[in-house]
Amino acid sequence: MGIAKYRQVTEWIQNRIATGELNRGDQIESENDISRTFGISRQTVRHALGLLEQQGILTRIQGSGTFVRDEQAEQEEKKMLSHTVDILTTYVDGYIFPRILQAMVERLEKEGYSARIMFTGNRIETERRLLERMLDEGSRDPLIAEPVMSGLPNPNLKFYRRLLARGIPILFFNSFYENLDIPHISMNDVQTGRAATEYLIEKGHTRIGGIFKTDDGQGRRRYLGYLKALGHAGIEVEESRVTWIDTLEMKDFSRIMEKLKYRLSGCTACVCYNDEVAHELTRCLLKTGKKIPEDISIIGIDNSELAKLNPVPLTSIGHPMEELGSRAAEAILRLIKEPGCDVTYEFPVSLKERRSVCRCAEQ
Repeated sequence: MGIAKYRQVTEWIQNRIATGELNRGDQIESENDISRTFGISRQTVRHALGLLEQQGILTRIQGSGTFVRDEQAEQEEKKMLSHTVDILTTYVDGYIFPRILQAMVERLEKEGYSARIMFTGNRIETERRLLERMLDEGSRDPLIAEPVMSGLPNPNLKFYRRLLARGIPILFFNSFYENLDIPHISMNDVQTGRAATEYLIEKGHTRIGGIFKTDDGQGRRRYLGYLKALGHAGIEVEESRVTWIDTLEMKDFSRIMEKLKYRLSGCTACVCYNDEVAHELTRCLLKTGKKIPEDISIIGIDNSELAKLNPVPLTSIGHPMEELGSRAAEAILRLIKEPGCDVTYEFPVSLKERRSVCRCAEQ
């Protein structure tokens, strides 16, 4: 007789552990993937995994998956979480981050927690190094993290899963990784992009360009809102009017100005990914002799100090900086007390009108 089907699965997993292909804390394939690999039912796979769990070889984490049991990690889990919250942020300076982080730290300190701020520079390799260090040190610090380039596939998700498997509360802020079941505190970016576009439509604009960030999830979701607004208004989407930029290009805006001039040719208005993009666009257009808003209306996102100081003060969708920081701190504190609870919150949209948008002269 051949080997029972469930035994094929158990021996396959045990051999991979014995050879070092799977290490303590590693996540194994999903039931669906194993079912397809062996051509057997999910019920048989579930039976095999259940046996390995009974033997203390595997452990299942609800909402995360099945992992190779890490006895050392389980002993760590029995310890109390520390009273230091790690904050992993893309930047510590910039025009919105100081206010977010200050509010976050103040709220944590009020509840008797300290904060350790680390920044990734929006670099995947730096995020990996910091997460690996937390794992190697056996950190018991709850974690508030801002995702790195959340619009792109990220190889670091496995490290977040390992922290979750060790019982570490994790919260994302500003954005989130769609492939991780981790709560987040952020703007409603789809509604943000939609509200900005709808405002321009209300002002009579139909030839509306857009500049969106391709490597951040916020950019993709704001673009989706832009599409929804145009579609709801019955305005045909013209992809030639949309410019995608990335983190590196934002650091030297002048290098993409020729592309922007081409893309925005014929547009009477433009939705910008944020105030920083709107500010750089304003400066470049003014240098070419364009008038704002007479030649082209511009709307930003964040309602930052930069919006007020722009050569032409920007109409902008507000970013709840202090409220977001404070709410993120409150959310991680709740996750510490109530592991697994859903604290996700997306802020409603608010808009501040200034002089960068006018009614379309063609209407």
